[in-house]
Amino acid sequence: MKRYVSLFGVIVATAGLAVIGTLGGAYLADRTATRQPDPTAAVTGSTGRPSTGSGNADPGHSASPGRSASPGPSASPSQAQPGPRTYRLDRPIYEQASLSVTLVSAETSGGKLRLNLRYRNDSRLAWPVSCPAVDVDLVSSHLTLSDGRTVRPERTWCATTRAVQSFSIGPGEQINSWAVYPVVPEAASSFELSWYDFPTLDVRLR
Repeated sequence: MKRYVSLFGVIVATAGLAVIGTLGGAYLADRTATRQPDPTAAVTGSTGRPSTGSGNADPGHSASPGRSASPGPSASPSQAQPGPRTYRLDRPIYEQASLSVTLVSAETSGGKLRLNLRYRNDSRLAWPVSCPAVDVDLVSSHLTLSDGRTVRPERTWCATTRAVQSFSIGPGEQINSWAVYPVVPEAASSFELSWYDFPTLDVRLR
């Protein structure tokens, strides 16, 4: 999503947010919108080689973890995926001029991590935002795991429901965004969330 902020003629640059004039604009997602889609898999290691790892409703969001039709012959109870879990986080990613973005929670299920975020407008003016094209959106955020791997989302709210759309968050309103990553970080390990052009956030699931 693009982000636009109004500060009545004041020009401010904070963590990549451009505020220009009464109604200035910059990408809420990828500010330049020039990134190209990565043709490799969603999970890469430090060498860049692909790994074999795999508010609004997410059509693919389910409370139950996905299961394959028939487990491989080497499967054992110790290799089974842990059950679904929800972690309440409430970590602010961005707060400026009565506009905020918060990492609300994380859900793990079926070997995947879903991050839920809230965009809140507590100003007196509408907050115009927009979503980029699907291919741009899917390379505009990523996780950096403790072992150095970079993981990009396989689905996002923008790409699924709002691709190439502009809209506004009204005064006192909020929208719920999300992204699903094909990985579950190791228990108690930390990872970094790079959410579009906002400051990087260190996250630990406890």
